[in-house]
Amino acid sequence: MKKPIYLTLAICVMTILSACESRVTHHGNSLDPTALDKLTIGSTKQIEVEAMFGRPSTRGAFNSGRIYYISQQMEIAPGQKAELLNRVIVIFTFDDNRILESIEFQDENIGRTVFYIDSVTPTPGQNYGFIQQILSNLGTPPTPQ
Repeated sequence: MKKPIYLTLAICVMTILSACESRVTHHGNSLDPTALDKLTIGSTKQIEVEAMFGRPSTRGAFNSGRIYYISQQMEIAPGQKAELLNRVIVIFTFDDNRILESIEFQDENIGRTVFYIDSVTPTPGQNYGFIQQILSNLGTPPTPQ
């Protein structure tokens, strides 16, 4: 009689403890190093790169001829923020004829951290509160449409 209770209790404890384990998640496009060796600067076309590695994570602005493949690993511990373990950014640069010019590698140490600023730019004119806005519209006739 006690064996099923202990077995059930052991299964419940193992289930609860397994929920406390951190998880490592993979995001983005991890490029195969052997496939990177097949690329030839000066002769490989952009369409070949995209056929080999898939759609890029992002493209450079204003037709800069750059495509970016971004991959990262994050560790998520229960009750905490996700922590960055590893980030690799592979940047392919192409000339005007869409021929590969260069391949550049960046990691998480080179990237920029963007901070959120919680300030508000004031608007010109009078700043009405909520009640003032409601009361100021009471005497105003509706605008014809």
